[in-house]
Amino acid sequence: MAAAISGDDLLAFGEQYIGTPYVWGGTNLSSGVDCSGLMQQIYKHFGISIPRVTYDQIGQGQAVSMDKLQVGDLVFFSAGPGGKTPDHVAMYAGNGMMLEAPRTGEKVRLTSFTQSYYAQRFVGARRIGGVTNAAGQGAYSNTDTNNVAPKLSPQELASEYGFAYSFLNSNPDLKGLFNQAVSGSWTADKFTAELKNTNWWKDNSASARETLQEQSTDPATYNAKLSAMQIQIQQMAGQMGAAIPAGKLGSIAKTAIISNMDEGQLSNLLGTYVTFQNNGTLGGAAGAFQHQITQYATQMGVGVSDQSVKNQAQMIARGLMTSDDAMENIRQSAISAYPAYATQINGGSTMQDIAQPYMQVASQLLEQPDSSYNVNTPLIQGALNKVNAQGVPTGMSLTDFENSIRQSPDWLKTQNAQSSIMGVAHSVLQNMGFSS
Repeated sequence: MAAAISGDDLLAFGEQYIGTPYVWGGTNLSSGVDCSGLMQQIYKHFGISIPRVTYDQIGQGQAVSMDKLQVGDLVFFSAGPGGKTPDHVAMYAGNGMMLEAPRTGEKVRLTSFTQSYYAQRFVGARRIGGVTNAAGQGAYSNTDTNNVAPKLSPQELASEYGFAYSFLNSNPDLKGLFNQAVSGSWTADKFTAELKNTNWWKDNSASARETLQEQSTDPATYNAKLSAMQIQIQQMAGQMGAAIPAGKLGSIAKTAIISNMDEGQLSNLLGTYVTFQNNGTLGGAAGAFQHQITQYATQMGVGVSDQSVKNQAQMIARGLMTSDDAMENIRQSAISAYPAYATQINGGSTMQDIAQPYMQVASQLLEQPDSSYNVNTPLIQGALNKVNAQGVPTGMSLTDFENSIRQSPDWLKTQNAQSSIMGVAHSVLQNMGFSS
């Protein structure tokens, strides 16, 4: 049998997403969730499957009375006072608090479970199978009888709460709360419950709160982490071709630490700094992409602007598209520009391949080097974009192309033309008996 999951672990995981926008029908913990979507995804993270919607979730696990609630239990509410139908679900967080995705226009938050709005709409609670908690831990109470501790000094209380006294006094929001805790000799649970209602708690993720504490209480460790992150950022930026302004490096490193960014998230951030160097080229991996995409665009007879190349290089660096996606965009542009050759292009041919016979004929007849012609040369473009009598693009046959060249003024200037004309004249004179 799989080990039971602690309700505290469920809550701690869910609290990481405080601030996520409410999105009706949403199930993405980062971009948006609704109330039941939030619960489903929290449990899913720990391998526990529950239904998608509130009406089905209330049928899961075992019923729990209000006075027996434990952290991790699901609590259900109706839309109106005294209702029996569950229209909203949240997770009990202990000490009269709950984690919820409230409604459109608001964000995932910790809310007082005991406020009259919810108390009047409470429908029931369920404890999902596979979730456990220490006996009585976080149990609901509608009084503060058990929330008073023996009188301790402010320094001792701060330590009991898991914070440095200096840190609690460094933030005005926390200082005011801590002064209340000192006056009332709050227990750690009481302080934590009230702390979760502060702007400091709501505005910062778990990793941000940890980093901010460390920055204040252990600056040496924090500065070492900051230096290491700056080195990592510089290395990643160099590899992808991102130019990080000197004045931005420290703030980017701090953001990365506070947000606990993984490599993908850091790449997404640094990708926005991919830009041209003084010589008009991109560096690192972005430079390799620039060469690849411009070369392919030339082969496909498609124009691509520098800005477009930079934008796509940034998106690739950020993980929002791949170089294959960029190549496919070029290929589709070529099909639109040269519809007569869609089959060949879809088969893997480039317009350079398709235009090669025309370029060879032009080179031979006009006595010009092969390098004088490419897909975008007007003479070659005219052949590739030839339309039939119905206006449908068909391209020009090589025979027609050769005849069109022989009728052009440029051909008359060539040695080929002069030799051909002299040959015709000699033949005419022979036929008239004037030449042997």
